[in-house]
Amino acid sequence: MATATAVRDARAGQRVLIVSTDQAHSTGDVLGADVPPTGLRTPTQVPVDDGAGVVLDALALDTLALLEARWREVAAVLVARFPESDVGDVAPEELSALPGIQEVLGLHEVAELAASGNWDHVIVDCASTADAMRMLTLPGAFALYLEKAWPRHRRLSVGLADAKTAAMVMLVERLAAATEALGELLDQPDVTAHLVLTPERVVVAEAVRTLASLTLMGVHVSELIVNQVLIQDDSYEYVNLPAHPAFDWYAERIAEQRSMLSDLDAAVGDVRLVLVPHLAGEPIGPKALGELLEASRLRHGAPPPAPPRPVVDRESGSGLAAVYRLRIELPQIDPGSLTLGRVDDDLIIGSGGTRRRVPLASVLRRCIVTGASLRGCELTVRFRPDPEVWPK
Repeated sequence: MATATAVRDARAGQRVLIVSTDQAHSTGDVLGADVPPTGLRTPTQVPVDDGAGVVLDALALDTLALLEARWREVAAVLVARFPESDVGDVAPEELSALPGIQEVLGLHEVAELAASGNWDHVIVDCASTADAMRMLTLPGAFALYLEKAWPRHRRLSVGLADAKTAAMVMLVERLAAATEALGELLDQPDVTAHLVLTPERVVVAEAVRTLASLTLMGVHVSELIVNQVLIQDDSYEYVNLPAHPAFDWYAERIAEQRSMLSDLDAAVGDVRLVLVPHLAGEPIGPKALGELLEASRLRHGAPPPAPPRPVVDRESGSGLAAVYRLRIELPQIDPGSLTLGRVDDDLIIGSGGTRRRVPLASVLRRCIVTGASLRGCELTVRFRPDPEVWPK
């Protein structure tokens, strides 16, 4: 679906880049073109409109090659500044064992491509749901754990006499700055996610959890796309059909898919859906991909839930007797998996393996948490002033 969307936008006159972060690299297969994996910013131009000169830029991102290239750049800077360190002896292959390093680099590369201004749209074709969620959550998780393991004030207070330590501080600072920029990128309003699912029980359940996680993370989901939908032709009367397994299967599958869409509505509300038909042939190549989206139809409804925005107010009292509260909507949240914590001036909200770091308002930074409650999908956290730091 990502490739079909890219083809549609390119045909509409947009400058479009599609980037595949899936290391299986199937984007070229779907386009019917040779799109070799690379760690360079050199996309392949794929014609998408016969004879009209319209092209789509496609890039299959090889994150291992990207890691090697970026490490050579960083190592050269570190060795030049700290010649006594042995950073230059570290092979890029050793770094690939670090959990999440390739995903973070891949996301950073996407951000750099988007910031270049060379394209109107940059469409990212992610891997499986688990891989995509890990890629999106890594910047925040890295920043959180780095600050816990080696706070910035301690890093910067380390003496520079030790070349190895100084080189490590410089490297960590570069990583911290990059991950912070990635977190800011995901919060931008023009960065949206398109959640693709099929009308099957397991997939719908996973999609509901994914939607809740993306919303918690602050990622704006612009639309839900339901793929491989069997369309019932209302001009044909489905009665008195010959006794044949194919007719039984088709009728049962249509009924089952409608039931799954009803379950989806029950879980997330009557949201707007893009219904993409299940075609007889596999859509390969720009022509077939364009026809696939042309055959899709929009089911009108409410937009998917927007990222939650905390609201802070004073509930009662004044001075040291005041009670402040932070309220935040958490759609589709699972109460059984909800966790709360506080790290310095941030509130950490977790659910279903996803955590979001919510910066506290200035008044709440001088308070301590007294309790929290969840009513429906609204989370309320209450605070009272900390006498030790509250202004006299």
